[in-house]
Amino acid sequence: MSCANSLKNRPAASDSKRRVKRWTLGIYRVAMIVAAMGSLFLGRKNAPSVSPELLLAESKTALPQATNIGEPKDGFFPVSDIAGNLLAWATTTYPQAETIQGYSGPSELFVLLKPDRKVLAVHFLNSSDTSGHVAEVRENAAFWHQWDDKTESELGRLHQPLVVSGASLTSDAMARGVAARFGATGLDEWFPAQIDLTDMKHWYPAAEAVVQGEAQGVFHVQSGGKSIGTVLRSSRMGMVTRGFNGPSDVLVALSGDGKTILGIAMSASRDNEPYVGYVRDEIRYADGFAGKPVDLVINPEEPPLIVSGASETAYAVNLTVRDMLKSYLRPKPPHVIPWKSGLAFAWILLGLISAFYKRASKPKWRLAFAVVSVAAGLSLGWMISQDQLIGWGRHGLSKELALPLLALTAVALLVPAFTGKNVYCSRLCPHGAAQSLLGSALKRRFSLHGKVHRAFQKLPWLTLAAIWILAFLGAGLPFAQAEPFEIWSSGFHTILPAAILTIGLIAAVFLPQAYCHYGCPTGALMKFLTHSPSAWTHRDTVAGILVLAAFLKNLL
Repeated sequence: MSCANSLKNRPAASDSKRRVKRWTLGIYRVAMIVAAMGSLFLGRKNAPSVSPELLLAESKTALPQATNIGEPKDGFFPVSDIAGNLLAWATTTYPQAETIQGYSGPSELFVLLKPDRKVLAVHFLNSSDTSGHVAEVRENAAFWHQWDDKTESELGRLHQPLVVSGASLTSDAMARGVAARFGATGLDEWFPAQIDLTDMKHWYPAAEAVVQGEAQGVFHVQSGGKSIGTVLRSSRMGMVTRGFNGPSDVLVALSGDGKTILGIAMSASRDNEPYVGYVRDEIRYADGFAGKPVDLVINPEEPPLIVSGASETAYAVNLTVRDMLKSYLRPKPPHVIPWKSGLAFAWILLGLISAFYKRASKPKWRLAFAVVSVAAGLSLGWMISQDQLIGWGRHGLSKELALPLLALTAVALLVPAFTGKNVYCSRLCPHGAAQSLLGSALKRRFSLHGKVHRAFQKLPWLTLAAIWILAFLGAGLPFAQAEPFEIWSSGFHTILPAAILTIGLIAAVFLPQAYCHYGCPTGALMKFLTHSPSAWTHRDTVAGILVLAAFLKNLL
């Protein structure tokens, strides 16, 4: 009996050992990909500084009479004419937008403000995002005009910006970059102090506590556990309007019903003295807002408060108060999952189910799901690419990154590493699905001669190695052009990806999955994760050497 039991246990022990070995190797291979991206992040260069000459040239596109650009104040360059008259203020969205990802990297925009701090123009400067998506955004005039005549503090509020269909991630990141440059995040670091309850007693004598409200920058003053008033704080609302040389943190106290202003205060400021002191004194002794209905402040019937000797700082406070009230009263959109995200998660889940459900492996089910994946590719445009992974490596992952794209990438890398099933290539990749559908058009298909087949199979691996070696060396090439995937979302804007897509799809009619087998570097990466799942191969050695060399290059 003991002998029989021993024989029974041997296969189980062998299976367990093989599983541990496969998982260990899977962890190593995923770690190599993550480490490759990490080496790029380690070796990233500082954001290129934009020269004053370039800012002047950009300014001239909107102001032909501009001839001079002065020393910056808090990152804003004064633009003037030949007589020295101030025409505008010029700035860019960096460094605030440097960490805001689009599809595969951040973008830098140029912003030109009129002397009254309203937007004159917003232009594109440069981008690390995929060229096709960027081209789609650059050609959309409505996107660039959405900021026209907005005040500086309005720029810091990101209220459902206009995005470009087919380049939604790229355009959304650009819009968020503008908002970040004008204070959408981080102003609490400038003004870290909490609201002082003692100061609130000036407006609310019975105040016992100040608590965070339903939105950022909205606080409720309480007495006996009940709200007796509302205080708005500009720095926490993400609003900034610079005065002479910096922003201020403004408080607005509202009555219990929210219809009347009890008063305002400048709790802190990065503007220059004595201007800040002048405005504080004016507010303290002659508060022009106290007792006014909110509607009257938003739509004033008379000129705003002007403080002699500190007109720019006072104007900034006036504008900030007005925009704070507008934002507070603006109806809040319901929090719902965007339809694109919902469809993407459903598509990924269906792909996982179909990969592990035996009946779904039948040809008719595979073709049916191929139709779903093609539809997902056309409507969502989210696909895994080397350009995307390199972009994430160089610039890091931002918290605003689209979760479905992150989930798709995680599924594509982790599932094959630990199960041996290449779910992404076999089920989810829209380009692979399109080849499957085209290949079903002919009953009789061709195959390459053995030697030719083996030679061509090396091309994706060579392309993959070349792309990453160039990335490790710091080459600023548009890696998206090595694959056809951006065409799915941005259209036929770039010749090389369009040619790869067209030739690959035509070839797939005659050769099964032609591009997947003989051209796709991303497919090669997935094969790296699934190839010989229980055995160390020369590819594991090469990957380790390349990643180690990349780290040494960036450390030395």
